Amino acid sequence: MNKLLYLILVVFLTSCSDSENESSSIEEGKSSEVKTIDQLRWIEGVWLDSTTFSFRNPTVSFMEEWKYYPDSISGKGFSIKENDTTIMQALCIREINGVINYVARPVGEAILGFPLTFLSENEAVFENPVHEFPQKIRYLKTSDDSLQVIISGVMPQGPQGERVVTFKMRSVSF
Repeated sequence: MNKLLYLILVVFLTSCSDSENESSSIEEGKSSEVKTIDQLRWIEGVWLDSTTFSFRNPTVSFMEEWKYYPDSISGKGFSIKENDTTIMQALCIREINGVINYVARPVGEAILGFPLTFLSENEAVFENPVHEFPQKIRYLKTSDDSLQVIISGVMPQGPQGERVVTFKMRSVSF
């Protein structure tokens, strides 16, 4: 009789433990919201860097131009030195195999992918920990006509530690 009670108790405890796991995984599933390209539409526009890099002479500014499409957001990155504008890279945000990716193709280089790791109403973070620099690209909408692009990571050469570069962008129209 004691063995039977012991067996029933073990089965009961095991089944309770399994139901808690099922319940918590169901709750986790509810909280994981599907992310879509449409949630990043706020990046669309022409953004001019207003950051002053005083160490550069002549000064260099940067500009990004983004166009929203239902399946992607396509863009270009430019550098502006005096009156000379140069395309630095082709940019695209699109879903690849169920994951939203920031894809950059610097001129003359291979495509770089940065999967989306965080998304909110005013912020998107893309990370590629194996990339040389940057490993993280963060877009932060600070107002309707401004955003910050923050690139960060550990430089493979040079001083140890994380390097962070913040570009303060404002919306412009042509």
